[in-house]
Amino acid sequence: MQYELIAKRYIKPLFELCDQVTLDNLSELLNSVATAFESDKFITIMRSSDVSTETKTALVLDMVAPANSKVANNLIKLLAENGRLDLIPALAEGLAREIGRVKRLYKGRVYCDSAIDKNSIDMIARDLGNKVGATISLEFVPSTFDGVRVEVDDLNIEINFSKTRLNAQLVEHILKAI
Repeated sequence: MQYELIAKRYIKPLFELCDQVTLDNLSELLNSVATAFESDKFITIMRSSDVSTETKTALVLDMVAPANSKVANNLIKLLAENGRLDLIPALAEGLAREIGRVKRLYKGRVYCDSAIDKNSIDMIARDLGNKVGATISLEFVPSTFDGVRVEVDDLNIEINFSKTRLNAQLVEHILKAI
């Protein structure tokens, strides 16, 4: 949470200064660097006090060098000056989320205790997207939830259908009808 708040302070000026193409390219670059943070060895290097800031900066700059992006280079140098290179994963995630918000592209998850085919998930995403005026992509996540739950965090949407609750409501309805 702390990293997300700090990342927002870097993201806002990027949106004010850069066009959409530059932001998309920067997001892709930061995502590629963020994947390096999944490696324990890379994290050890980045957090080591034995490795100089200049060496860490050069390492990250080498990772984005093929893109020849002045914006990415300046951002990395700024992060290094402030001792915040470890902020890159949060920055990549926040930038992608903000770009998605601007383009109205959102990601969500479908939780269920049994497998759901890809066509059904795509249909749910399309119908939900039509309801909210956005493009939504959903990912299936196996869980122990007794039913189906759909979550799209950035839109604050949570929809769930519980088998237990449905059965209870059905029994209640039948009893009322008698």
